[in-house]
Amino acid sequence: MTTWRVTQRDLRLGSGLVLLTYVAGHLLNHALGLVSVPLAERALATAVRVWQSAPGSVLLYGALAIHVALALQAIYQRRTLRMPPIELLRIVLGLGIPLLLIGHVVQTRIAWEVYGAVPRYDRIVWALWRGDGEGRQLAMLVPGWLHGCLGIYLAFGRRPLYQRLHLPLFGLALLVPVLGGLGFLAMGKDLAANAALHGHLDAIGVIEPVARESLQRWREAVLVAYFGLIALVFGLREMRSLAERRDRRLLEIAYPQRSVRVPRGWSVLEASRSHRVPHLSMCGGRGRCTTCRVRITAGASNCPPPAADEREALERIGVSDDVRLACQLRPTGDVGVRPLLAPDGLAEGACISDAVERDVALLAVVWRNQAEFTRKHLPQDLVFASKSFADTACTALKAAGGAVAEARGDAVLAVFGLEGSIEQACRDAMAAVRSVEQALRPIAERHAKAFGSAMDCALIAHAGRATAGSLVGGGMVVGGEALATLRSLQAAAGEAVELVSSATLAHAGMDAPTCPLTEFAGTQAMARFRQS
Repeated sequence: MTTWRVTQRDLRLGSGLVLLTYVAGHLLNHALGLVSVPLAERALATAVRVWQSAPGSVLLYGALAIHVALALQAIYQRRTLRMPPIELLRIVLGLGIPLLLIGHVVQTRIAWEVYGAVPRYDRIVWALWRGDGEGRQLAMLVPGWLHGCLGIYLAFGRRPLYQRLHLPLFGLALLVPVLGGLGFLAMGKDLAANAALHGHLDAIGVIEPVARESLQRWREAVLVAYFGLIALVFGLREMRSLAERRDRRLLEIAYPQRSVRVPRGWSVLEASRSHRVPHLSMCGGRGRCTTCRVRITAGASNCPPPAADEREALERIGVSDDVRLACQLRPTGDVGVRPLLAPDGLAEGACISDAVERDVALLAVVWRNQAEFTRKHLPQDLVFASKSFADTACTALKAAGGAVAEARGDAVLAVFGLEGSIEQACRDAMAAVRSVEQALRPIAERHAKAFGSAMDCALIAHAGRATAGSLVGGGMVVGGEALATLRSLQAAAGEAVELVSSATLAHAGMDAPTCPLTEFAGTQAMARFRQS
């Protein structure tokens, strides 16, 4: 019998979706004002019956309490506040939303519960319009909407369905607040233009001075409590930091390129960010995307067992026991780790944006005997030949639909399938193999005629899971298991001039290749050798 576990990640996502539904309902209700105030009024009455009912109130305010509590807990657990800009924006918006909502809740829900002020669109819109508060009302909902959209992106951005629907979803995220704002303004203009209603609206909008002062005290008390809670969290973080520095018990985390020392209690991802070690992470360190995963190379006994969120994520991708999520792993002693999706050749301090993990086809074009050419010819000849090789390969790969991720004088790497299906990506990669071969043929002939030696080139293709991202300032990086397999095939290719993995062939619909499959570095592949 399968048991269903509710994890913190589930609570965060579920409560966030409830709050996003509430904000979306408000914005769409405002948008109905583009049709008429009575239609928006009827929709508001329905929303009030739902959210102010006992189940609706428990769901809404419970979700708000859970979401805020988990957010403050996450801030407390962080050992460093160094993070990608999009994650910082999401946190700032999240902390700012209650500041905007507190006044709204006091003026609507508490005013209704305590003083019987019925939540009606004409009363609320007219009071805000007359007091020039319509801008504040719109500004109150937009941060919540943006925070929710960023949360959806960080939670589901790597999923194939989300990637296929990202343009319609972006349009929806943009249109909902715009239509809501236009609807609110339309209602305000309609009420302002109807002078006969002004006296009635002023009468129903009046709250006795004593009640108004009481509501203001309510608002100030809740704001003080909220600010105090935030101050308490940051104060506790500082006290913990002082205790850790005074304790001076540091542990060492050894990466392939360097080692760093951090206090006990830090996660591996926090250590990477604090010491500017390149480390991919798409979900903001919440154990959801698995792109920060590392393989434990030393000190496994110093790694606590994975908690429920991490265990569920690791089971989903089916990895071995020595693979952990860097954002969740907080070692108790010295450890050695190797990021599995760390980009190759990324300079220290470089910043990655728009990283995406998906199934792609990789195609490497390699000039294998460049080192021999370097020993026998002048440097200017090497520069000329290397430039001719790389320019020709890059042009052919781009023409075939590939994105060039690496271009050196002796090797070019292209990615197919950053958009579209893996099947189409593999078909494009197989077509690129032929076009690159044809493009390099005259280069190789000129090379042999000019330098008296053959240019030994090989093409290696493999399909699988990889992470690709653009570098701020230009360029692209690729990492992951697919790239590691491609490198292994490249190293084991021997004299083969073309090596295509069985995964690439299968996705391209070539299950019965003309050449038999052979095992190269543990991977089945079709190989073609140069005819003598």
